[in-house]
Amino acid sequence: MDREGKKIKSFGGGSGNGDVKFSKPRGIAVTKDKYLLVSDNHKIQKVSMDGMSLASVGKKGPRSMQFNCPDSIAISPISRLVYVVDNENDRVQVFNPDLTFSHAFGSKGSGNGQFQSPHGIAFDVQGFVYITDKDNHRVQKFSQDGGFVTHFGSRKSGPGQLESPVGIAIDTGATGLVYVSERGSHRISVFTSDGVFVRSFGRKGSNIDQFINPYGMGFGNDGSLYICDFSNDRLVVY
Repeated sequence: MDREGKKIKSFGGGSGNGDVKFSKPRGIAVTKDKYLLVSDNHKIQKVSMDGMSLASVGKKGPRSMQFNCPDSIAISPISRLVYVVDNENDRVQVFNPDLTFSHAFGSKGSGNGQFQSPHGIAFDVQGFVYITDKDNHRVQKFSQDGGFVTHFGSRKSGPGQLESPVGIAIDTGATGLVYVSERGSHRISVFTSDGVFVRSFGRKGSNIDQFINPYGMGFGNDGSLYICDFSNDRLVVY
């Protein structure tokens, strides 16, 4: 789509361009050399901008290079390593740019560095990685090697608290602030990179300044924030 919301092309499915096929794709990232990485059906697919399938790694399972509902994908701005949130395995798997396995971190639980249904992932300009830990109602911050740094948020709907956080985006081009979408509170909460609460906006509803189950987010090159307003079936731009 272009910035006015007009469709440019599509691929996958029954009517798209190219030869790639998807089954419930969930996450996407664009590599430095302009290829797409898509999490889909317990694997990661590498796809050209014309919709041609170039490579695929993974299958369903708990081992390295296996997945159980892979979700968001992010690429380190420092190392170019590819980070994949392996949702139902409660971990993050990390791959080299050629999609060979590098390392993994995380396990099921509520301790530091553990997850219960991780979803979103984003990097700041220093290379720290932030992951929404949905059922622990928090965001965790890690070094690139998976070392735990800190976490912020706790369950409830007060300022600085989080209810089922899923999406995350960082304003790397300007303020460095961390934006977190909350499906439970139907709002966006904003933090500093150290986890200090700044503000929140939105509440449950269908008006232009409201959300119902906001999900994935991302910043455009122009600094606009794009928010998937899941149950309102729309994309909201700030």
